Amino acid sequence: MCKIVICALLAHSAFGLLRGHDAEQGRMAARPTYKYEQACGTKSPLRIAPGAASLLQHNNVPGAGIATFKPFETVLKDGFMSVDCVKDYMYYRGDKFGDNKHDYKLGPVSNVSIVHYEAFVAKEDQVDMTQKVCFEFCRTVPNMGFFGRVNGRGCYCTPYFTPMESDSSDCDAVCEGAKTLVCGGKSKSSVFAMHMCDSTKDDLYNRVRTAMKVSGGTLRMTGFLKSMVTYMNKQGNILQKKFGAVGDSGASGLMQDIKVFAGKLEHQVEDVEASAKKIGDVYKEAFALKDFSDPTTVTKAERIMEDLDKTLAEHQDEYDAFDKLYNLWRPRTNSQGASKQYYPVMYFVDKKFQDVPSTCSGDLVGEPIFDLDVDGCAGACDANVHDCVGFQYFKYAKHMCVLFSRFNTGFYYTGCGGKSVPPATCYAKLSKFEGTTLKPNPSGKCDQCFKDLTKADRCYF
Repeated sequence: MCKIVICALLAHSAFGLLRGHDAEQGRMAARPTYKYEQACGTKSPLRIAPGAASLLQHNNVPGAGIATFKPFETVLKDGFMSVDCVKDYMYYRGDKFGDNKHDYKLGPVSNVSIVHYEAFVAKEDQVDMTQKVCFEFCRTVPNMGFFGRVNGRGCYCTPYFTPMESDSSDCDAVCEGAKTLVCGGKSKSSVFAMHMCDSTKDDLYNRVRTAMKVSGGTLRMTGFLKSMVTYMNKQGNILQKKFGAVGDSGASGLMQDIKVFAGKLEHQVEDVEASAKKIGDVYKEAFALKDFSDPTTVTKAERIMEDLDKTLAEHQDEYDAFDKLYNLWRPRTNSQGASKQYYPVMYFVDKKFQDVPSTCSGDLVGEPIFDLDVDGCAGACDANVHDCVGFQYFKYAKHMCVLFSRFNTGFYYTGCGGKSVPPATCYAKLSKFEGTTLKPNPSGKCDQCFKDLTKADRCYF
């Protein structure tokens, strides 16, 4: 064990590292943090139980302190966060004055003790226990970095916690005053970390910087995605007209799907830009705050962090969606040569026509893919190993493909001859159809076969 001041500093540092790690990942902390900055420095409404002060020994605070102080008067912490579910050594061996005082082991080591809610709050003032009630009590005790909840009812404050070997039980007791929350178990404590009021400024700046990092990463993608929206609409219109003119409703329908997707993506880009602007405005507002000892400033900081949490949560969903698209459309290093495992669908229908242009429609897998060559499209299909059986590939100004989980209709063009036309080929994965046929079966007994396949003695360009 270490001295109380050192332990408290280590605990505070560990808490900071936990929160900092989440920030480095470009996200807000996954565990919820409860903030009450506006209460910092104010008087606590709690009343001391008669005789409780007699537990003070010399200049020591029962539980943590070293110097003389007036207990339970001033709010010292501005928030808390769940950190663990453990059988806490402090609860069983660090209780100098409570029910476990006979097992107290810390006297010759750090001479600290935990503090129980029931021992210090007047009985008539005690309320049904919740996480917030326990926090409001423990945040008034100097040098306490954590509080623990036990068996749904118990509440204690501790400068640090130390896990012990334990049974397989869990923190599964519902909170006495909040039935939707869990407050420890029969042998384990739900442990929560508290942070100091003077961390408000750092908390705010860290939150803003994290938001700016996420926002900046997303904005770097919007330029690329805007160009893809423009391209999708342009190519979709041209090819929809071309294929519509030759009666290829399947390929024409794919172009309509692409334009619909382009519209959805355009709205996503607009939403991301609006969110980024809002985060930029909050950035300016946050760094304009100066005196964090002023309760008005602390309250403003709290409102800013609440707005950031909400905005960033919405922005994070958009970032994830953009990141997924960006990675989907980015060439895969392991895709080189992947198309060798995919044959034109006519190979499985009539090999005499396997080299003529072909189109197909079917059940889609994911969104249309752009800016990848035929190997990239094959690699994307491989990435959906349980769903994708093939893809439609087009090359106009850019590469484009659509993935399928099954084929429905198709066209193969025998009238293009030696014309130089933009490549259009429907590919099927060899491992899925080797030794079988995709030729339409009038009996309807072939589930994998084309429902309709048209030979077109013309060309689509």
